[in-house]
Amino acid sequence: MLPLVTRVIKDNRTFFIGNAFIWVLFIWMYVAFFPSVSENALQLQEAFKSYPESFFKAFSINMDVMFTNLEGFLSIEYYSIVWPILMVIFVLTYGSFTIAGEIDRGTIEVLLAQPISRTKIYWAKYLAGVILILAFVFLSNFSVVPFAMLYHVKFQWQALLTISVLGFLFSLSVFSVTTMLSSLFSSRAKAASLAGGVLIVMYVLNIISKFKVSVDNLKYFSFFHYFDHSAALIDNHISALAVAVFLGVSLICTLAGLIAFIKRDIAT
Repeated sequence: MLPLVTRVIKDNRTFFIGNAFIWVLFIWMYVAFFPSVSENALQLQEAFKSYPESFFKAFSINMDVMFTNLEGFLSIEYYSIVWPILMVIFVLTYGSFTIAGEIDRGTIEVLLAQPISRTKIYWAKYLAGVILILAFVFLSNFSVVPFAMLYHVKFQWQALLTISVLGFLFSLSVFSVTTMLSSLFSSRAKAASLAGGVLIVMYVLNIISKFKVSVDNLKYFSFFHYFDHSAALIDNHISALAVAVFLGVSLICTLAGLIAFIKRDIAT
């Protein structure tokens, strides 16, 4: 199984390097920009006072630290939208390819003809995805360190570690859902589109729940509610409920995908 894991990772190295380059550029831009923001913190805070309270609640903005420390700045500028989008794009792209992509390319028969069980094939694909996600999470978070040192910006190691754990759990749950759909469908585009559609609905539900008290409970159906980047970065806290939801969804969807792949008839 290990040779297959290695092969899958090697096949995706160009995609990994391309995405990694984009991520590093974003981090560089935000860290380089922060000293100017910090110098004008009072003026910026005054400008933002005119915004409605619901706006800050919807995007988990903490005005007390948004312009005064790097973690607060990255929380709103990077982790609120940019980081989840980049990670979701990667996860959907790779996750939808695990099984459905092989069928699309017509390579699934060659893969199944190898002296390895479907169970091992599935776990090899899944493990390769987990390794790639870990690499992306590490790079996208800890690349802050060299740039912070370059621009003499203070940062908190604990905050980076906490957001990395939360980011990995979030990414793992999305990856597990996408892999399950890839096992159910023969079209990579269909698996990616359905997973993407589910995530868009989740994002909308999370935003709506923060603007309307009457539908506040909708937030519990959204991964984005549990991805509380502000609490992770500023308070070094991850809720037990978030851990349970992410791990529970990952486990259920991973096993469901395995069963679907083992039992289905695959025709190219």
